[in-house]
Amino acid sequence: MNQKFWLIIYLLGFSHLGFSQEKIGDKWVDNNLTFEIVSDEIKAKGEFSFCIFDTLRSTCIQNLSTGLEVKAYDAEGKLIWEGIATGMKKSLKLPRALPTARFITLVAFKPWVANKSTGNLIHQDKPIEIKYYIK
Repeated sequence: MNQKFWLIIYLLGFSHLGFSQEKIGDKWVDNNLTFEIVSDEIKAKGEFSFCIFDTLRSTCIQNLSTGLEVKAYDAEGKLIWEGIATGMKKSLKLPRALPTARFITLVAFKPWVANKSTGNLIHQDKPIEIKYYIK
């Protein structure tokens, strides 16, 4: 009985730490999400893969997706390629390798991501975005 009591106290006390989403009104909100580049072969093959990353838990969330705009820039900051992606697939194959690319930007179209398992939208204060320097 004593062990069950402490287990319940433990679960109640620490259960909030594993969740970064909160329900505000009728919306799920999570401002701890960003994009993360998982593999980078942009210069050699014109390919890269990414995920939607939870900064609070330091992990990629596989069942989240969002449409996004991708732009590649050279060392002078000149735009050398741009395109869009649905976000359903987490890897992108550009039309060609970009050996002169210095960085890319990924910007979500909307200030929300979709949970592919439930269909629920998870809102952010603004569309998620990153600027990634190519290796």
